[in-house]
Amino acid sequence: MYLFFYILHVTIIILHQIESAYEKEWEILGLPGKITGFLIFNISIISMPFFLLYYILQFPQTKFIISIIIGVSGFFPFLLHYIIANKKDKFNRTISKILIIGNIITGVILITLCFIEKWINRFNNYEY
Repeated sequence: MYLFFYILHVTIIILHQIESAYEKEWEILGLPGKITGFLIFNISIISMPFFLLYYILQFPQTKFIISIIIGVSGFFPFLLHYIIANKKDKFNRTISKILIIGNIITGVILITLCFIEKWINRFNNYEY
C-alpha cells in the first residue's frame, strides 16, 4: 500500500508541474531564466522522487525520512499558489484544485503510513 501512495503522490506532483508550465509558473513566482530556468528547476522536482524511491528499495532504513520529505513536498503547491503568490486567475480550475488538494492528501497519507509502519515495527521488535 505504501508504494501505491508513493507513486500516486509523485504522479500528482508531476501532473501539477505539467500544469505549472501551462500557467507559466516562472512568471507567477518570478523565477530567473524564464522557461529555461523553470525546466532546469523541474529536472530536480521530477527526477528526485525516482532516485529517492530507488534508495527506499535498496536501503529500507531510509524509508522513514524520505517519506517525510516527499510527503511534506505535497504542501508546497498549496503554499506557493494559494498563500505566497495568490493569483486569482492562476491555478483556479477544478483540476488545479484537485491536484493541489490531492498533493496534500496523498502527502499526509504517505507520512501517516510511514509512522504507522514505524509504530508497528516498534512493537514487533519488542521482546517479551
